[in-house]
Order: sequence, then structure tokens, then C-alpha cells
Amino acid sequence: MNDYVQVDFLHSMFKNKTWKEIKLNKFDSIKNIKKKIYTHTGTLYDNMNLYAYDENDIDNTQVFLSNDEYCLNDYNVKDNYIIYIQEKNKTYNSDDIIYDIDDEQKLQKLAHLKYTMNDEEYDKRPDNIRNFLKKLREKNKTQTNLSNQQEENNNKIISHDPICSSSIFNNSYDQELYQIGKRCRIKLGDRRGILKFVGNIKNNNDIYVGVDLDEPLGNSDGMYKKKKLFECKGDKYGYIGNINSIEVGDFPPFDIMNLEEF
Repeated sequence: MNDYVQVDFLHSMFKNKTWKEIKLNKFDSIKNIKKKIYTHTGTLYDNMNLYAYDENDIDNTQVFLSNDEYCLNDYNVKDNYIIYIQEKNKTYNSDDIIYDIDDEQKLQKLAHLKYTMNDEEYDKRPDNIRNFLKKLREKNKTQTNLSNQQEENNNKIISHDPICSSSIFNNSYDQELYQIGKRCRIKLGDRRGILKFVGNIKNNNDIYVGVDLDEPLGNSDGMYKKKKLFECKGDKYGYIGNINSIEVGDFPPFDIMNLEEF
């Protein structure tokens, strides 16, 4: 059961409709998630962009699900998240753009749409996404955040499939590059650490990695199916995700003294 998350769907073409408590496998590829969304909304899987966020913490959680080969777990999508479906047809307008989403390249492509009207005109529209997110932020300022009760369960990666230890069902990766003990980084968020596990944890051809992170910014404590998959410093110091979600190389720990913003 913990392989799954329950989310709500919102759609750019259905302003007053919400698909409630949709159960998704967080290890399914984004491409497969899009195909499931098609069965609910009728939007073709190759004609949509997906964004995810926690409505109780929009600014810190909103993310563009841009890579079809990644899974929801790679983007740290949790129970009770909202998945916003933006239909990519030729008739959409600036009402359908989510602002401040973490994908500069995509926003550059949409820049001409964003500036088809000035801010005052755009803000007068009651159904635009900027106002939608603004109302959510204002609403959440008056509420107590109760979502932490589910955090522990969401951060444990548990499967009904047997653990395959470090065994690999295929060798379609660079074994010389992905060696245990090498430094690496999670591409999403540039979180850094040491590669501790490479293997297949589900009965398929997907290869997963386990990383002991320098900082507690992960989605695991190194446990899988209530057994230790790899050693890490503690809760949230572990990361489990698809092998394509990391980059191995010379990625030393961040030196806080060298970060100008501090």
C-alpha cells in the first residue's frame, strides 16, 4: 500500500472540477501516470504538462514533472498533493500558465503568452491560475498544517515485491561509473551524497539507486520493506530513486562558507 499516493487532479480546461483521491503508484513513470490521467480527463498523454504541489506549502513544493522517464517518487510527490494538468493544445491562453514553476526553459517558451496582457488586466480575471494559487496561500495562512502526520509513512519506501539486494535483472547501465562509494548528486535540487546501492527493487527491468545524502533532504532512511537496503546517517538522509535521477562525478559536499547568499 505504501507504494501508492493519493492525490487530487485539477485541469486547466475544467476550472470547476476536481478529481478527488486518485491513487497512483509513486514508482510508475510520469509517462504511465499521464496515460492514467487520460482515462480520467480525456487529455492525451502527449498533450499535457504536469505540475505537482502541496496546497498547504505551495511556494516550497511546486514542481514541474518534466521528465517522462522519472517517477513521482523522484519528484517527492506525497499523499494529498495536487497534480495540475495543463493541456498543451493551440487554444490555451495565459490563464493556463502556472507562474514560478521550477522550469526556466519551459517558461521561456511560454514567455510570449505570459505577456499578452499586463498584470492589472490579468489579475482582474477571476479564474486565472495566479489568483487560484494566491487564494490557496491566503486560505492556508489561517489553517494549521496537519500534513506532518503522514510524513513518516511517505518517507518509507515499501513494496510488495521481494528485495533483490544488490542483484540486477539487467546490466543496461555503466557499472564502472555507478560504483558504490562514489560521490553523486540528485539532479532535482542538486542534493549531494555517496552512492550506497545500485540494484533492482521491483520485479522489472528498472534499476534503482540508494544515496547517503550529506543533508537530510531525502525520501528515505535507507529502509526498504522494513529492512535495511543501505546505510545512511538517519531519517531523510537516504534517497531512493531511478538511476536516471542521479549524476555520478566530482560533487563534493557544499561548503556553507562559500555560499554568497548566506
